[in-house]
Amino acid sequence: MHRSCVAFILVLFVAVMSMSRSSIGSEPSDFFAIRVVDQETGRGVPLVELRTTDENRYFTDSNGYVAFYEPGLMNRAIWFEVHSWGYESPRGPFDLPGLTLQTTPGTEQSIRIRRINVAERLYRQTGVGIYRDSMLLGKSVPPMAKNLNADVAGCDSVQTAFYRGKMRWFWQDTDQIGFGLGNYNMTGATSPSPQQIDPDLGIDFRYFTREDSPFVRPMVSIENAEQLPIWVDGLMVVKDSTGRERLVGRSVAARKDFSVARSCLLIYDDTAEQFRHLRDLPLPTESKRFPHEHPALVAEGEEQYFYIGCPPNIRVQASFEAVTDLGRYEGLTCLLPDGSVDRTAAGQVRFRWEAEADPVTQEEVRRLLAENQATGAEVPFALFDVESGRSIDCARGSIAWNPHWKVWTMLFCERGGDSFLGEVWFSTAKSPAGPWLHCQKVATHARAGQDMNFYNPMQHAELMRGNGRFVYFEGTFVNTFAAASVPVPRYNYNQLMYRLDLDDPRWKLPEPPPALKMNSKAK
Repeated sequence: MHRSCVAFILVLFVAVMSMSRSSIGSEPSDFFAIRVVDQETGRGVPLVELRTTDENRYFTDSNGYVAFYEPGLMNRAIWFEVHSWGYESPRGPFDLPGLTLQTTPGTEQSIRIRRINVAERLYRQTGVGIYRDSMLLGKSVPPMAKNLNADVAGCDSVQTAFYRGKMRWFWQDTDQIGFGLGNYNMTGATSPSPQQIDPDLGIDFRYFTREDSPFVRPMVSIENAEQLPIWVDGLMVVKDSTGRERLVGRSVAARKDFSVARSCLLIYDDTAEQFRHLRDLPLPTESKRFPHEHPALVAEGEEQYFYIGCPPNIRVQASFEAVTDLGRYEGLTCLLPDGSVDRTAAGQVRFRWEAEADPVTQEEVRRLLAENQATGAEVPFALFDVESGRSIDCARGSIAWNPHWKVWTMLFCERGGDSFLGEVWFSTAKSPAGPWLHCQKVATHARAGQDMNFYNPMQHAELMRGNGRFVYFEGTFVNTFAAASVPVPRYNYNQLMYRLDLDDPRWKLPEPPPALKMNSKAK
């Protein structure tokens, strides 16, 4: 072929490739950058939906950016509906939620939105493309940012433990990129120690992965286990008789209806970096006294206990011998065998920790209140919305001591409410045993036609900053039990991190009532 023809073909090929590259928006200058920011803090807001009139949906990344490129819609005035959970949208003509933007490639416009939540949404913890749009736009991102980490597409319900000098993170069912089914036997990772983490930016997860693939590996080994998902919670770090740290937890094998087929006490094998079966546990229908949720370490005089439940209604001494012996788990109760309230001669409700007693439940407390057998300040938990006075049904959560307010704090999601398993509440008490009385909503995941779940939230006591002024918590954002029929791309079935500022003027919680008075014996 003649040299000039070859040169012409090469020039044509380069031109075509250049046109193709620009048509898919491969350079930062090809995109129109939209950034949504919190009008109070100026920080980018993740999980804000921008929707065009032809029903294209875009969601801001963890920097609050959308990298917009749509052939036919560039260099145009485009209407974007703006929505997010817990934030107020700007309003356009006819008071519609949104605004018009000029989509000029290579330029950037900001949208300021007002936060309704007390909690500020910071970033997504897990999944694909956490800072995808920022990277497409050439923006700076936190150093730990990856578009894909260990092939994880989604993670459910976090557990943490600081064990043998390492910060450890565990999640339940985990979706993968390579196939529709993932890991249903717990996922694990390590990270820098809490002091080395900047919780405002994110966490560098180093997942435990398989030998034959980059995907995460199972973290639980139980012989003769049924082919059911294995979920783990109730993690406790204790020392055995030799002074060696041990990590203990509970597993459940769950059926499709979420009932428990098998429950086990687990111990962490440091050599295999995996949980091993220690002994079988009774099913929850057989006993209420076992490790679960997020046990909190509490000092009581010279003793240390783990307080278990949300609200806490079980405790056990913080030793290896105690936490592995179910006979030493104590239930919090004020009930006599006939179901009536135990009172002292002076008429005070007599609460006690009792090894042979099932703990008092929220249902029993509601019955006592309804029958006027006790008042809210006389029971360990009777949660009421501080603004409306409405009774709040606590689903799951965690407690922690807060040195800034000098109270115990409980963060939990509500069963029911404005969105099912999507409303997050905060309460305070003088004692981990309560009374937990008033609570205030700090985050909502309700939206007309787009309610979402935010279940199993956990406050990270190890990440508090400013001597407890700033509280960080995360939970699972998903549409599993929600009204939203369309999952949110990238965000669905993943962990979101939020921050509370305890000096925020929006707090309305009163001083908690005096600590629950405990007695050792029933009359």
